[in-house]
Parts: sequence; structure tokens; C-alpha cells
Amino acid sequence: MSDDATRTRSTSGAETAVRAVARLGADLLVVTLWVVFLTVLFLETAWPRWLFYALLLLGVGGYVSVTAAWTKRG
Repeated sequence: MSDDATRTRSTSGAETAVRAVARLGADLLVVTLWVVFLTVLFLETAWPRWLFYALLLLGVGGYVSVTAAWTKRG
């Protein structure tokens, strides 16, 4: 019988740092793509600036609310 069931998973400081950097990089990529998409769309269509900022905030806020559940708490 192995002690795998009783062993708790622990992560090293380096592994935690790598995961944090990867997560920040992914977040930066997603938000940058959203900003570029909206910028190109609004430059092509000449829609009002207030709508651009509203969609920008809604998109980033939606992304944060969805990905906040991905973090490990406890």
C-alpha cells in the first residue's frame, strides 16, 4: 500500500512562479487581442467612442469574472 492517498500535493516556489508568469502572459495576450479587435472594428465602422469604451470594459470585466473562478482558493 502506498502513501499516495495520504500525501498532499505541494508546489515549489519555482513552479508557482512559472504558473503565475504563464497566467499573466495568457491574460495579457487575451486582453491585447480584445483591444486590437475592438480598435480595428471601430476604426473600420466609425462607431461612437463611448461604445468602444463600454465594450472594452465589458469584455475585460467579463474575462475577469470568468477566469476568477479558475484560481485555486483555500
